[in-house]
Amino acid sequence: MSDPTREEVIGYRQFQAGWIHEKARLGEGVELAPGAVVGPSVTVGDRCRIGENAVLKGPAVLGSENVVHACAVIGGAPQDLGYRDEPTELEIGDRNTFHEGVTINRGAPKGRGITTIGSGNLFMATSHVAHDCVVEDDCVFANSVLLAGHCHVHSNCTISGSSAVAQFSTLGRCSFIGGLVGVRKDAEPFLRHDRRPDSISATPFSVNTVGLARRGFRDEAVAGLKQAYTLLFRKERGAPLDARCALLEKQGLMTEEVRELVEFMRRKATSSSGRYLDTRQD
Repeated sequence: MSDPTREEVIGYRQFQAGWIHEKARLGEGVELAPGAVVGPSVTVGDRCRIGENAVLKGPAVLGSENVVHACAVIGGAPQDLGYRDEPTELEIGDRNTFHEGVTINRGAPKGRGITTIGSGNLFMATSHVAHDCVVEDDCVFANSVLLAGHCHVHSNCTISGSSAVAQFSTLGRCSFIGGLVGVRKDAEPFLRHDRRPDSISATPFSVNTVGLARRGFRDEAVAGLKQAYTLLFRKERGAPLDARCALLEKQGLMTEEVRELVEFMRRKATSSSGRYLDTRQD
């Protein structure tokens, strides 16, 4: 293989086995594998590891101890027809893992202008996060999960393989999304959402008992959510939400977690599309 020409590497210098732009900044103990590229306006925090042929584009800031596996592209331009090379941003926290082929886009000018990823998240191979999304902490994106623009994924969510989330959707805290599912409306917190035989759309199926146990929720809290779920989504599902909430209060089921679930449902109901963020977007 011939050496790169001057035009191919202008502005870059070799660092370890990869390439870093003169306008990039690396923290202490950063490792670059062969072929890795860190572009201009990228800040990489301490002890990050960037895999073979992975590309970091900016403006972007990565916190410490992030792991980017081979061929991932972090900080690419938003895939938006109105984008005209404006300097939008990506902000990533600490201890995230981005597996092979993951793509994370920067924000778009007509949105927030920034995509935000929290800490402790796992993005499995070929998953995608589009422009202007917010992903909080300790979430799991299985293989080939697709997150459209302007979505908000709250902490401790799990999205199973090959599922897709529509733009402006919100996934509530500790929710679980089944595989091969289309999330077209906001997904309530603490619940397992899956597809029914006649549809690919995500539907609340049960309380996410496995996920809640892993997150250290008390048995009493899980039991209270189960009782509330039965009333809200089965026995009284045809009644107005206010009437169902009154029954929860009357039966002493309005725990802290149930109240969070109900408030999420109230916000969701304010949008005709079932996606609360859509009603707040400029």
